[in-house]
Amino acid sequence: PDHHDILIYNVMPDILPIHRDITPEMTHRIERLRTVPPEHGKARFIQFHLLVDDLSHHGHITRRGHDRFENASGGYAYRKGAALAQNLIELHGGKITAEEALYRSHLLIEMAVDLVVYGRYPEIVELFSQAVEWTLENRLESLVGTLVWSYSLPEALVRDAVVQGMAAYRNEILRRSVSLEGRTDLFLHKFYGGVAGEKVRSGIRDLLQRGIESVADMEEFLSATLQEIAKAGFDGDL
Repeated sequence: PDHHDILIYNVMPDILPIHRDITPEMTHRIERLRTVPPEHGKARFIQFHLLVDDLSHHGHITRRGHDRFENASGGYAYRKGAALAQNLIELHGGKITAEEALYRSHLLIEMAVDLVVYGRYPEIVELFSQAVEWTLENRLESLVGTLVWSYSLPEALVRDAVVQGMAAYRNEILRRSVSLEGRTDLFLHKFYGGVAGEKVRSGIRDLLQRGIESVADMEEFLSATLQEIAKAGFDGDL
Protein backbone atom coordinates (compact mmCIF):
# COMPACT_ATOMS: atom_id res chain seq x y z
CA PRO A 1 0.00 0.00 0.00
CA ASP A 2 2.94 2.38 0.47
CA HIS A 3 2.91 3.08 -3.27
CA HIS A 4 -0.87 3.23 -3.76
CA ASP A 5 -0.47 6.94 -4.37
CA ILE A 6 1.38 6.47 -7.66
CA LEU A 7 -2.08 5.92 -9.17
CA ILE A 8 -3.05 9.36 -7.90
CA TYR A 9 0.10 11.08 -9.16
CA ASN A 10 -0.57 9.55 -12.57
CA VAL A 11 -3.98 11.24 -12.93
CA MET A 12 -3.03 14.62 -11.45
CA PRO A 13 -2.60 16.38 -14.83
CA ASP A 14 -6.32 15.75 -15.42
CA ILE A 15 -7.49 16.15 -11.81
CA LEU A 16 -6.01 19.56 -11.05
CA PRO A 17 -7.81 21.39 -13.92
CA ILE A 18 -11.15 20.55 -12.30
CA HIS A 19 -10.30 23.64 -10.23
CA ARG A 20 -11.42 26.83 -11.98
CA ASP A 21 -8.02 28.53 -11.54
CA ILE A 22 -5.98 25.75 -13.18
CA THR A 23 -6.11 25.07 -16.91
CA PRO A 24 -5.17 21.85 -18.74
CA GLU A 25 -2.37 23.80 -20.41
CA MET A 26 -0.88 24.54 -16.99
CA THR A 27 -0.71 20.84 -16.11
CA HIS A 28 0.22 19.44 -19.52
CA ARG A 29 2.69 21.96 -20.99
CA ILE A 30 5.70 21.07 -18.85
CA GLU A 31 9.03 19.43 -19.58
CA ARG A 32 8.51 15.71 -20.08
CA LEU A 33 11.78 14.18 -18.89
CA ARG A 34 12.92 16.76 -16.37
CA THR A 35 15.33 15.42 -13.72
CA VAL A 36 13.37 14.60 -10.57
CA PRO A 37 14.99 15.10 -7.13
CA PRO A 38 14.74 12.15 -4.70
CA GLU A 39 12.28 13.90 -2.40
CA HIS A 40 9.82 14.24 -5.29
CA GLY A 41 10.44 10.85 -6.90
CA LYS A 42 6.78 10.15 -7.55
CA ALA A 43 6.65 13.12 -9.92
CA ARG A 44 7.85 10.54 -12.44
CA PHE A 45 4.30 9.27 -12.60
CA ILE A 46 3.09 12.71 -13.59
CA GLN A 47 5.70 12.55 -16.33
CA PHE A 48 4.47 9.08 -17.31
CA HIS A 49 0.93 10.43 -17.81
CA LEU A 50 2.26 13.18 -20.08
CA LEU A 51 4.39 10.78 -22.11
CA VAL A 52 1.37 8.54 -22.73
CA ASP A 53 -0.63 11.64 -23.65
CA ASP A 54 2.01 12.66 -26.19
CA LEU A 55 1.92 9.30 -27.93
CA SER A 56 -1.87 9.14 -27.80
CA HIS A 57 -2.32 12.68 -29.13
CA HIS A 58 0.68 13.37 -31.34
CA GLY A 59 2.19 10.00 -32.14
CA HIS A 60 5.59 10.96 -30.69
CA ILE A 61 7.09 12.22 -27.45
CA THR A 62 7.39 16.00 -27.24
CA ARG A 63 9.67 18.10 -25.06
CA ARG A 64 6.97 20.24 -23.45
CA GLY A 65 3.70 19.23 -25.12
CA HIS A 66 1.76 21.01 -27.83
CA ASP A 67 -1.29 23.21 -28.08
CA ARG A 68 -4.46 21.18 -28.20
CA PHE A 69 -5.01 21.54 -31.97
CA GLU A 70 -1.47 20.54 -32.97
CA ASN A 71 -2.48 17.01 -33.89
CA ALA A 72 -1.23 16.62 -37.45
CA SER A 73 1.14 13.82 -36.44
CA GLY A 74 -1.82 11.55 -35.80
CA GLY A 75 -1.61 9.93 -32.38
CA TYR A 76 -3.85 6.97 -31.56
CA ALA A 77 -6.75 8.87 -29.97
CA TYR A 78 -6.92 11.37 -32.82
CA ARG A 79 -6.67 8.74 -35.54
CA LYS A 80 -9.53 6.82 -33.98
CA GLY A 81 -11.45 10.01 -33.24
CA ALA A 82 -11.25 11.16 -36.86
CA ALA A 83 -13.84 8.52 -37.78
CA LEU A 84 -16.33 10.16 -35.39
CA ALA A 85 -15.64 13.83 -36.12
CA GLN A 86 -18.01 14.35 -39.06
CA ASN A 87 -20.88 12.72 -37.18
CA LEU A 88 -20.17 15.03 -34.27
CA ILE A 89 -20.32 18.08 -36.56
CA GLU A 90 -23.68 16.90 -37.90
CA LEU A 91 -24.93 16.28 -34.38
CA HIS A 92 -24.10 19.92 -33.59
CA GLY A 93 -25.88 21.16 -36.72
CA GLY A 94 -22.59 22.26 -38.27
CA LYS A 95 -21.96 24.77 -35.48
CA ILE A 96 -18.51 23.51 -34.49
CA THR A 97 -15.33 23.55 -36.54
CA ALA A 98 -13.60 20.45 -37.85
CA GLU A 99 -10.75 21.08 -35.39
CA GLU A 100 -13.12 21.31 -32.43
CA ALA A 101 -14.97 18.20 -33.59
CA LEU A 102 -11.69 16.29 -33.76
CA TYR A 103 -10.73 17.48 -30.29
CA ARG A 104 -14.07 16.35 -28.86
CA SER A 105 -13.90 13.07 -30.77
CA HIS A 106 -10.52 12.22 -29.28
CA LEU A 107 -12.05 12.66 -25.83
CA LEU A 108 -14.75 10.15 -26.76
CA ILE A 109 -12.00 7.71 -27.72
CA GLU A 110 -10.22 8.26 -24.40
CA MET A 111 -13.50 7.62 -22.59
CA ALA A 112 -14.00 4.49 -24.69
CA VAL A 113 -10.57 3.20 -23.66
CA ASP A 114 -11.47 3.81 -20.00
CA LEU A 115 -14.64 1.75 -20.40
CA VAL A 116 -12.85 -1.09 -22.16
CA VAL A 117 -10.17 -1.20 -19.44
CA TYR A 118 -12.86 -1.24 -16.75
CA GLY A 119 -14.75 -3.99 -18.57
CA ARG A 120 -11.64 -6.15 -18.62
CA TYR A 121 -10.37 -5.25 -15.16
CA PRO A 122 -13.35 -4.20 -13.01
CA GLU A 123 -11.25 -4.45 -9.85
CA ILE A 124 -9.40 -1.30 -10.92
CA VAL A 125 -12.22 0.91 -9.59
CA GLU A 126 -11.90 -0.51 -6.09
CA LEU A 127 -8.11 -0.23 -6.24
CA PHE A 128 -8.29 3.39 -7.37
CA SER A 129 -10.92 4.28 -4.76
CA GLN A 130 -8.69 2.82 -2.05
CA ALA A 131 -5.76 4.80 -3.43
CA VAL A 132 -7.79 8.04 -3.22
CA GLU A 133 -8.78 7.47 0.40
CA TRP A 134 -5.31 6.25 1.45
CA THR A 135 -3.57 9.19 -0.20
CA LEU A 136 -5.88 11.79 1.34
CA GLU A 137 -5.37 10.24 4.77
CA ASN A 138 -1.67 9.40 4.65
CA ARG A 139 0.13 11.22 1.83
CA LEU A 140 -1.64 14.51 1.17
CA GLU A 141 1.28 16.68 2.29
CA SER A 142 3.87 14.90 0.15
CA LEU A 143 1.49 14.90 -2.83
CA VAL A 144 0.91 18.64 -2.52
CA GLY A 145 4.64 19.28 -2.11
CA THR A 146 5.52 17.33 -5.24
CA LEU A 147 2.79 19.05 -7.25
CA VAL A 148 4.04 22.46 -6.12
CA TRP A 149 7.53 21.46 -7.29
CA SER A 150 6.24 20.03 -10.59
CA TYR A 151 4.03 22.94 -11.57
CA SER A 152 5.40 25.95 -9.63
CA LEU A 153 1.91 26.72 -8.35
CA PRO A 154 1.00 28.21 -4.94
CA GLU A 155 0.65 25.57 -2.24
CA ALA A 156 -2.81 26.72 -1.14
CA LEU A 157 -4.12 26.52 -4.71
CA VAL A 158 -2.68 23.04 -5.21
CA ARG A 159 -4.17 21.81 -1.94
CA ASP A 160 -7.62 23.15 -2.84
CA ALA A 161 -7.39 21.63 -6.31
CA VAL A 162 -6.35 18.21 -5.01
CA VAL A 163 -9.13 18.02 -2.42
CA GLN A 164 -11.74 19.31 -4.88
CA GLY A 165 -10.58 17.06 -7.69
CA MET A 166 -10.31 13.92 -5.61
CA ALA A 167 -13.90 14.38 -4.44
CA ALA A 168 -14.93 13.45 -7.99
CA TYR A 169 -13.13 10.11 -7.60
CA ARG A 170 -14.63 8.81 -4.36
CA ASN A 171 -15.99 5.28 -4.59
CA GLU A 172 -19.66 5.62 -5.56
CA ILE A 173 -19.13 8.63 -7.82
CA LEU A 174 -16.34 6.78 -9.61
CA ARG A 175 -18.47 3.65 -10.03
CA ARG A 176 -21.27 5.65 -11.64
CA SER A 177 -18.85 7.23 -14.09
CA VAL A 178 -17.44 3.98 -15.49
CA SER A 179 -20.48 3.10 -17.57
CA LEU A 180 -21.74 4.09 -21.00
CA GLU A 181 -24.37 6.37 -19.44
CA GLY A 182 -21.90 7.79 -16.93
CA ARG A 183 -19.36 8.71 -19.59
CA THR A 184 -22.11 10.16 -21.77
CA ASP A 185 -23.10 12.34 -18.82
CA LEU A 186 -19.50 13.52 -18.38
CA PHE A 187 -19.24 14.49 -22.05
CA LEU A 188 -22.56 16.34 -21.97
CA HIS A 189 -21.57 18.15 -18.78
CA LYS A 190 -18.28 19.29 -20.30
CA PHE A 191 -19.65 20.54 -23.62
CA TYR A 192 -23.33 21.24 -22.96
CA GLY A 193 -23.38 22.17 -19.30
CA GLY A 194 -25.36 18.97 -18.77
CA VAL A 195 -28.29 20.33 -20.78
CA ALA A 196 -28.94 18.49 -24.04
CA GLY A 197 -31.96 17.00 -25.77
CA GLU A 198 -32.51 13.28 -26.19
CA LYS A 199 -31.37 13.40 -29.82
CA VAL A 200 -27.97 14.77 -28.81
CA ARG A 201 -27.68 12.45 -25.83
CA SER A 202 -28.51 9.43 -27.95
CA GLY A 203 -26.08 10.58 -30.64
CA ILE A 204 -23.21 11.00 -28.18
CA ARG A 205 -23.97 7.62 -26.61
CA ASP A 206 -23.90 5.98 -30.05
CA LEU A 207 -20.59 7.65 -30.93
CA LEU A 208 -19.12 6.49 -27.64
CA GLN A 209 -20.28 2.95 -28.39
CA ARG A 210 -18.62 3.16 -31.80
CA GLY A 211 -15.50 4.38 -30.06
CA ILE A 212 -15.54 1.33 -27.78
CA GLU A 213 -15.75 -0.94 -30.81
CA SER A 214 -12.92 0.91 -32.55
CA VAL A 215 -10.38 0.49 -29.74
CA ALA A 216 -10.37 -3.30 -29.78
CA ASP A 217 -6.72 -3.02 -30.84
CA MET A 218 -5.69 -0.80 -27.93
CA GLU A 219 -3.38 -3.47 -26.46
CA GLU A 220 -1.10 -2.99 -29.47
CA PHE A 221 -1.04 0.76 -28.88
CA LEU A 222 -0.35 0.33 -25.16
CA SER A 223 2.47 -2.13 -25.79
CA ALA A 224 4.09 0.15 -28.38
CA THR A 225 3.64 3.12 -26.03
CA LEU A 226 5.50 1.42 -23.19
CA GLN A 227 8.34 0.57 -25.56
CA GLU A 228 8.58 4.18 -26.80
CA ILE A 229 8.56 5.55 -23.26
CA ALA A 230 11.33 3.18 -22.23
CA LYS A 231 13.39 4.16 -25.28
CA ALA A 232 12.96 7.83 -24.36
CA GLY A 233 14.82 7.16 -21.12
CA PHE A 234 11.92 7.32 -18.66
CA ASP A 235 12.79 5.80 -15.28
CA GLY A 236 9.83 4.86 -13.11
CA ASP A 237 11.88 3.15 -10.42
CA LEU A 238 10.99 4.08 -6.86
